[in-house]
Amino acid sequence: MADLTQFGQLGPAVDSEASDGTVPPSDPIELQEHDSTDPFEISSEDAEFLDRVTADGSAPFEVTYTSDGRVRIHTGSNVGVLTLPSGTQVEVTPKASVTSLLWTLQYAFDTPVDSMGYKTKFSTDSSFFDAIGVLFWNELTTVLDQGLHRDYVRTQAVEDHVRGQIDVQRQLQRPGPQPTDFAVEYDEFTTDTILNRAVLSATRALVRLVRDPTLAGRLRHEEQRLRQFTSVRPVSLEAVNRIELSRLNEHYEMLLDLTRTVLSREFFEDITAGENRALALFVDMNNVYERIVERACRAAASELGELDVEGQGSIPTVVEGPHARSMRPDVIVRGPDEQAVAVLDAKWKPGVSASDVYQLTSYIFALETDGALVYHGGYEHDGEESVVDSEYSLRSVALNTNPSVDSYGDYVDALERSARGYLSSVIRE
Repeated sequence: MADLTQFGQLGPAVDSEASDGTVPPSDPIELQEHDSTDPFEISSEDAEFLDRVTADGSAPFEVTYTSDGRVRIHTGSNVGVLTLPSGTQVEVTPKASVTSLLWTLQYAFDTPVDSMGYKTKFSTDSSFFDAIGVLFWNELTTVLDQGLHRDYVRTQAVEDHVRGQIDVQRQLQRPGPQPTDFAVEYDEFTTDTILNRAVLSATRALVRLVRDPTLAGRLRHEEQRLRQFTSVRPVSLEAVNRIELSRLNEHYEMLLDLTRTVLSREFFEDITAGENRALALFVDMNNVYERIVERACRAAASELGELDVEGQGSIPTVVEGPHARSMRPDVIVRGPDEQAVAVLDAKWKPGVSASDVYQLTSYIFALETDGALVYHGGYEHDGEESVVDSEYSLRSVALNTNPSVDSYGDYVDALERSARGYLSSVIRE
């Protein structure tokens, strides 16, 4: 499964002389993927924040300065919202390659939101945070309706009777010559687990971020429900990333993905930066698109009935020795005999690069099958085909991620129809 919490590696900002106030070119600053602002004046507080979050090169945007101290913000393939300490907001939206950001995220996460009745266009009326918040709310209510997962949690306490094991070291440190209570350690079967604490932390963060008052109210209501069973305590991202779901809590799968996104390094919060907190939440569209391609192909293969789809499958390397590396293509399509009939690599970008072709070619040779580079809607070279080693087909294919439709159902139909068109051609061959 694609990880939605990864950043591209970007260069750090340079030092500059910042002004006393931020003067954005628009309010909010609106950018698309792979875009840049015009230079604008920035306060020292905002500049310090940007320098801090871009210092290690892992931020979803890049910052440069002009000779007179003005700043430019450069975006990559991440979409989302950045709020500076001054309150200046930067919104990064997808290019015309998607009809609706909410529909795109909804399809990638396989999350129903029809009951919410929210606007599905990315705009100042329906912010990026609202798109994430709607998906999160739906998954959270589903989990709460099915019941919070319980697990055994190691607990240390002081009790008036022996429970579990006496913590000898702590007991000896107890004051008084003859203490009447006991320092004990035991396993408690409880809902107050790291998983539920992480979900609560993400809920509390989103309550502060979403713009829509109805959505904020619904999230706040679910927060109160959670707090009846789960304590508000810090949860490290490392601990969240170590969570492994089982058969007993697999209904948390999508909610855990969204929780990791909100609590990951993509979410910055500077509580010391003046009156306003500096916030950012971004999603890498490369990883979102990998999910979309896999899900669309699964749906198409299921309807065709002759194919099976394997996402992020591991395949043998064609290199032996110390330079060997594991290969994990985004999608492997297999026939009834379980032999690969096509290998797909999802590409959320406008054109073919040499590295794209070399990567897919290595998959083709390893699996001895045809391959396709799968681009988003609007890709002008859709259908182009080359031949690898006089034997295998290498195509460029575009999924219809930007159909002219009025409903999410029509969006899904158009998207999966384009995937079905490609897989149908694989069967015919």
